[in-house]
Amino acid sequence: MPVWIVSLKRPDFSLLRWFSVTSLLSVIVFSVGVALVMTRFLEHHMLDRDAAVSREFVQSIVNTQRVAEYFERGEAGGASAFAEFFSHIAAIPDVLRANVYTPDRRALWSSDAAIIGRVFERNDELEEALTGEVVVNRGSIADELKDKPEHMLLGAERVDYVENYLPVYDSAGQRLIGVVELYKVPRALFRTIHEGTRMVWASAIVGGLFLYLSLLWLVVRANRVLREQRSRLVETEALALVGEMSAAVAHSIRNPLASIRSSAELQIEIGEARREDAQEVVRNVDRIDRLVRTILSYASDALDGGAAATTDLRKAVIEVVEHFEAQFQARGTQLTVGLADDLPAVRADAVLVMQVLNSILANALEATGVGDNVRIEARATPRAATLEVIDSGMGVAPSDIDKVFKPFYTTKARGLGMGLALVRRTVSRLGGSVQMTSEPGRGTRVTVMLPAAKSNESNRTKDVALGAVTRPDGHSASSAPTAH
Repeated sequence: MPVWIVSLKRPDFSLLRWFSVTSLLSVIVFSVGVALVMTRFLEHHMLDRDAAVSREFVQSIVNTQRVAEYFERGEAGGASAFAEFFSHIAAIPDVLRANVYTPDRRALWSSDAAIIGRVFERNDELEEALTGEVVVNRGSIADELKDKPEHMLLGAERVDYVENYLPVYDSAGQRLIGVVELYKVPRALFRTIHEGTRMVWASAIVGGLFLYLSLLWLVVRANRVLREQRSRLVETEALALVGEMSAAVAHSIRNPLASIRSSAELQIEIGEARREDAQEVVRNVDRIDRLVRTILSYASDALDGGAAATTDLRKAVIEVVEHFEAQFQARGTQLTVGLADDLPAVRADAVLVMQVLNSILANALEATGVGDNVRIEARATPRAATLEVIDSGMGVAPSDIDKVFKPFYTTKARGLGMGLALVRRTVSRLGGSVQMTSEPGRGTRVTVMLPAAKSNESNRTKDVALGAVTRPDGHSASSAPTAH
């Protein structure tokens, strides 16, 4: 029968992706909402203000020409005063049509003679105006054509308009005597409203974009910091694991190593074994012991005291290269060394410097083969010494460069993944820096900068050949340093 496996692993939460999406949607909704509110406010405020000015103008004409009695009698007749009043009303700029109503909803006067004297029962805006409120209604004449009886004689052409119902009071301002209705097409006002609307939307878009980019920039930086902290946390956990492993095996390994070394030294003394074989045993025992101390030091704070010492970088490089002599010779890889004449001493313990160079050379040796080249260069820089190891080996993929300095990351079948991790930790705690550049198939360059014990201005370089340097024909060169 089939077996179903359900994974309970939760997917990683991407802060940057979720924030970029949700913040973008939030900013869009907020910007659109603010723009809609502002444009609606702008339009209503400007239309209401225009209506209030028109009402004050109409009321001033009523008071000046004293036509209140004609409203009260409800008879315009042929009175010249009322005709003059209405001519002033009809002459208001942008007025398309004007009606004058009495409190009983009868058209007392109109620019359309056909509706004079008619009573309109169904008109909500007129009803509201008869309560003393200024009513403003914006619309299109073609849409409203059949909605109200007083619109029946308007043309069918669509025209945007503003309909104002303006209450009129007696000269004392106490009693409502009628309503003046104005159909206006205020093109200048509409243009101002449209310009204000465009400005509001442009401001909302620019402001929203600025807000989104600012928040996104802040979260990108926060996300980068969180990733770095997460990386350091993972490394700290790895260190704790290394410490536990080291503490568990160091004592068990060192005791047998001490016995093996003592036995090899005894064999050298009594001559029961070839001196070269016994010395090789001692060298390998010391190498294993250094490896154990390396793992222990990686998980402890012992490195911090290494910066108080001073090391001759030239001697440290030569000693490490001599240690790798047989290995480079056996592999058929050519090694050259270029050391500056003014190479300064560095603020670091010699063991730590040699440990750093050992790890880098070991990786270069693994990455190269017959006919490849490895070059070590050391030179003085302001207040520091720069050590570079350049090889022509297989190189490292760009996506893996950031990984090679992490604990337990390795591409070797038998690798522990601690060499370059130790290099970075050691150099960092000594106050220096380490960088790697590489191109697959074309080699790798590792650059280490260590603080100098003293400043040197000269930067001349001298090439030396050591016993570990092999010529392309595979024969060993002279073991004495030689200037090229």
